[in-house]
Amino acid sequence: MLRELRIKNFAVIDEAALELEAGLVALTGETGAGKTIVLGALGIAAGARASTELIRHGEDEASVEALFESFPPALAEKLKHAGHDVDDELVVKRVVSRSGKNRVYLNGGLCPLAILSDIGPALIHIYGQHEHQALLKPESHLELLDSYAGLDEKAADMARKYAALAAAWNELSRARESLEKTRREEEWLRSQMEEIARAALEPGEEEKLKEKRNILMHAEKLYQGCQEGEELLYEGDEAVAGRVGRYASRLRELARIDSALSPAVELLDAAAAQLEEAAALLRRHTGQVRFDPAEQEQMESRLAEIGRLKRKYSGTIEDIVRRGEEIAAQLKSLEHGAEEIPALEHAVETARRSAWEAAEALARERRKAAGKFKKEMEKELAALGMAGTSFEARFADDAETADAPPFAAGGKQLTERGTDEVEFYFSPNPGEPVKPLARIASGGELSRLMLAIKSLTLARGEIPTLLFDEVDAGIGGRVAEIVGQKLKKVAAAHQVICVTHLPQIAALADAHYAIEKEVARGRTFTRVKRLGERERVAEVARMLAGVKVTDKALRHAEEMVRSGR
Repeated sequence: MLRELRIKNFAVIDEAALELEAGLVALTGETGAGKTIVLGALGIAAGARASTELIRHGEDEASVEALFESFPPALAEKLKHAGHDVDDELVVKRVVSRSGKNRVYLNGGLCPLAILSDIGPALIHIYGQHEHQALLKPESHLELLDSYAGLDEKAADMARKYAALAAAWNELSRARESLEKTRREEEWLRSQMEEIARAALEPGEEEKLKEKRNILMHAEKLYQGCQEGEELLYEGDEAVAGRVGRYASRLRELARIDSALSPAVELLDAAAAQLEEAAALLRRHTGQVRFDPAEQEQMESRLAEIGRLKRKYSGTIEDIVRRGEEIAAQLKSLEHGAEEIPALEHAVETARRSAWEAAEALARERRKAAGKFKKEMEKELAALGMAGTSFEARFADDAETADAPPFAAGGKQLTERGTDEVEFYFSPNPGEPVKPLARIASGGELSRLMLAIKSLTLARGEIPTLLFDEVDAGIGGRVAEIVGQKLKKVAAAHQVICVTHLPQIAALADAHYAIEKEVARGRTFTRVKRLGERERVAEVARMLAGVKVTDKALRHAEEMVRSGR
């Protein structure tokens, strides 16, 4: 339960402290005084989203600190698993900063907001003043029936099994689609692979072919040039090599006279040797140079084939070779993909069986609970001043849904909630047929219907603290007293904190806090004050009489408080 709450710089509250106890706690005050702000602060402590707009004007940060004790053992175990050991007390502190750096502390240690958001609903359940509007949405009725029947965990398990089935089905569908696509492309892929294999392309081949083609195209010019060079260097009386040789002989005679000419002799001998070698090279090349039209045509054809493949596959020879390897891998994966399908089909069948079995078991339990829910709701509503009201949790008839395995079979559609669709029907007038609650319930009836549902579902839960924000909306008089008695009954098993405008409810409280707004030094302040006996009487009298509190109102208030006690 919530033992203590401290609020600082939160909206119009500069600082407030509440020391709470078990039972029914009433929060009262004029409209706009800040009652709902206190509940909002508690919501922040329970992991609700926080905005910098909540920070009091002129301050850098707001903080909410809550002390809990006697919380569910499962929650302590969850916190221990998350690395936060707790004993008999849990202190939650939430700091909201204008810089956006919001911090969460559990028993003084930093804690991720995700953990607080996870454990918050197990500490506090907040029933807002507009929550009864959920009854106007038939899709919420199945969840409320599950809460009443204690089927929340089984419903969550159903959602998990449906998600597992959906994931398995998506994986199988993806694999089948991929396999079908690859099979459609198989012939085209094989033709590409065979074409690339036949081409037997080699890196650098195109450059070599172009070089050789250039030689063939200029064969005659090469032949004539080489022959002309050989004649110039070696053949004939005027050949350079012969003339150099003859002069080298003359120079040797001169070198015998003057040894300074010896290096020149050596250079001429070397030149003569090189000229002779060059002439021999030209002679050999002249013998090799030939023009072969058939060979040139073959080269042109090969180069044309290479060019065609490069255009077709939009890349170089290396890219085409690599593409051939990729196609071979794709064709190999086609075989593996076909082998993968049976295993995926088995996974889908296993998940399908598990999900449908869970849905059928859940449907049986829901129908069993619906009959008991009808009786208990009618009893609760009678206690809330709606005697003779008929109530039903009506299941939708099986639709004529065509079979579409694995999500539709036997006229039933499987969803994450199972195969059921539930809508609440009721009739507030004896003898009148029941009709959809969402279409005919008034505001006051909605409030009492939701309170009846909550009193049934919360009685089965382990949440220690329940917050009701103006659950009395749309009711008054005798019904208000009945609602107060209902809250008092719930408070026997839970700590109930209730924001109320009705004196009939406030008079039944075990503890009463007044929330007042005042203006001082040009600033608005909200104060939270625990009321003593005489102050309680005065507050209840204010709620009874309004602006002017009469002696009669005070006497009536005193009687109500004494009776409530």
